[in-house]
Amino acid sequence: MIRKVPASISILITIILAACGPAPTPTLSVSDIQKTAFPIVMTQYALTKAAIPSATPIPTALPTQAPLPTIALETPISAPIVNPNATATPDCNQPITFKTKGTTVQINLVNKSGGSVSLSLGMNEPNDKGECGIYSFGLRDRQSLLITILSGCYWGYGYVTGTKPSTTRVGNICLTDTSQTRGLTIGKETIGFD
Repeated sequence: MIRKVPASISILITIILAACGPAPTPTLSVSDIQKTAFPIVMTQYALTKAAIPSATPIPTALPTQAPLPTIALETPISAPIVNPNATATPDCNQPITFKTKGTTVQINLVNKSGGSVSLSLGMNEPNDKGECGIYSFGLRDRQSLLITILSGCYWGYGYVTGTKPSTTRVGNICLTDTSQTRGLTIGKETIGFD
């Protein structure tokens, strides 16, 4: 004869067996998650705000390159005269931090890159006063900035910090017309006149 186990004993056995199982994985409460996430978000916000460039020129020191070794040639090569009226030639790879004496031009920088941009414009050669160097600017997305710089030919480089960071560059752009203000647009991949 088979004995029937009362229902209360089967429930008791099930509870005892369940108590012998592994401990459940601890979980965080909503309050704990909020207390952890909030400082992370605020730190990211502060770092993002600190990374946004200002609209004022920022002098930056660029590393100088070591001189190339000289090689004796059988036939000397004559170097082109860049500017016969130039006086002492400063290093063109340094920020322009001095009061300029040469002719200046006004340009309107326009940021259409889709993000904040750090822009550098560097002179290719000294002007007739022997002045040259690099200008640096920071522009927010869709910002325009009217600036005055030395007249001359420049290389341009910009770093865009948007949703998809990119670099913009231009090989050579001459800014010599003192009679008008030109617009210089910074896009995602290019820098050029309006």
